[in-house]
Amino acid sequence: MEPAVPGSRSLRTAALLVVATIGLALNLRAWILLGPLLAQRNDVRLGEYLMLLGVPLLVAGVLRLPVGVLTDRYGARTMFPAVSLVAAGSVIGLGLAGSVPVIVAAGAVAGAAGTAFVVGATLVARTVGYGRRGLALGVFTIGSALAVLISAWSWKVDPGGRHAAMVLAGALVGFAALAVPLLRNETGGYRGASPVRRCVEMVRLAADTSLSLLYAVALGGVMAIAVYLSAYLTVVFGQPRLRALMVTGAVVMLAALARLAGGWWTDRRPTARLLTVCYGAAAVLCLAVAAAPPLWWLNAPLIAGTAVCDGLAGGALLALIGKAVRADSAGAVLGVTGAAASLGAVGLSLAVAGADRLSGTRAAGWLVLGAVLLGAALYVRANGLRVGLGLAVQPEPVPSPTAMTVAVVNESDTRWGAAAVVARLAELAANDELVVVYGSDEPAVPRRPADVLVAGLRDRLPRHSVVALPVGLRTGSVGQRAALFGEFVESGAVAIAVTPTGELSGVTAQLSSYLQADRVLLVSYSRTDGAGVHEVWDRGGLGTEVGD
Repeated sequence: MEPAVPGSRSLRTAALLVVATIGLALNLRAWILLGPLLAQRNDVRLGEYLMLLGVPLLVAGVLRLPVGVLTDRYGARTMFPAVSLVAAGSVIGLGLAGSVPVIVAAGAVAGAAGTAFVVGATLVARTVGYGRRGLALGVFTIGSALAVLISAWSWKVDPGGRHAAMVLAGALVGFAALAVPLLRNETGGYRGASPVRRCVEMVRLAADTSLSLLYAVALGGVMAIAVYLSAYLTVVFGQPRLRALMVTGAVVMLAALARLAGGWWTDRRPTARLLTVCYGAAAVLCLAVAAAPPLWWLNAPLIAGTAVCDGLAGGALLALIGKAVRADSAGAVLGVTGAAASLGAVGLSLAVAGADRLSGTRAAGWLVLGAVLLGAALYVRANGLRVGLGLAVQPEPVPSPTAMTVAVVNESDTRWGAAAVVARLAELAANDELVVVYGSDEPAVPRRPADVLVAGLRDRLPRHSVVALPVGLRTGSVGQRAALFGEFVESGAVAIAVTPTGELSGVTAQLSSYLQADRVLLVSYSRTDGAGVHEVWDRGGLGTEVGD
């Protein structure tokens, strides 16, 4: 079999990205926007109208994790058509429905269409190379803006929505039929725990970290604006439905472009500082909306600015997730964070609406939202290290003989790729006895140089102790502490030897000799390929030397 030509591989990747984006647009059109439009044909009160909006969000929040786990097992080639066919059935039901209860039931089924985000994002994360994955995920999320634009256009040509529903159902069926031959079988091959047990594991992971709330605020904020902004402009400012949809479409498009920019940024620079700025700016804009006079043309740009800030943060976080996960767990991780986004959208919307209702003024809701965003900004500023490391997915041990491994890491590789490097070290520690030799010339105060490795490994290896000790050739501490590192290894701990960069080779050689290491590996990072493991030496032969 001839190897794939790089140019043809790039074209195929671009084609898959286009297919995933179109699939997301069609499914989100069914999920978020069709129910509210069809509800206009019925004599419904505001509470019933909001129920139509919220039910699909809740259903998607429940289903995204199971669908992500199934995508890990069966691949997007199977799950994308399956989700699209379910969405098509719900769209037909909405188009034919003649009463509010039937619309609510069909809208609940339409919530399954929201899981297309998880399926498509998993496909992109597995298909696109590490160096462009953040940008590609940003391009993929433009599907949400396309869905809003399609909705505004269909409202103009078919206000009732029945014909538009049938056309959309046909488009979804057509997409499902084309997706099978167009999408390759990229299943990550996860065959570990059962789907139910895997879902429980991911829920525990999300519950054990406050990062899930951070994802909910960022990703859920844009989702809430996409779903509720048109209703907000109509009810609060009395805008015509078509104008409200056009404004919503423009705001969602700006947010989508901002997500693209956030993904591009994450491909090149750390995320925490960008998140702090975005959340802080969004909080200020919410306060401005609360203080602004009730004029839609004045409030709409401020709301758009908030959406852009949330979009930047959401794109950066989505890229961080997609770049850090392993192929066999991409669906599960994106599923649990996507579920947090859906539930976050509902929670934020209920908090804003509840504050407005209790206070009798629209300003209260924006003050609540501003307080949430300000809290997120302060959290990221105080915990930037852990935020940059992403969700700590525990590696699955691979059945193989245990080896005594010494892994060499340079501080320059953790400056830009800490999440990827830590994830690779955790995989090694899950299978081998591991000692890390970390070369760093950073001052010990105010932060220990190895903090990024210690924090990341402790989160990903809860059953292991992780310790870091300074060693050096000039101080003579290698020989003194070699026995201590041996005790750490015997006890099952992961030990990190922190040494000046100039002494990295010598310290590695002495520790490897004393510990009788089976192999020495170099863990390095590049923006194009992520974290890579290169064999330096093993008992079967001599490789290249570790550079100073």
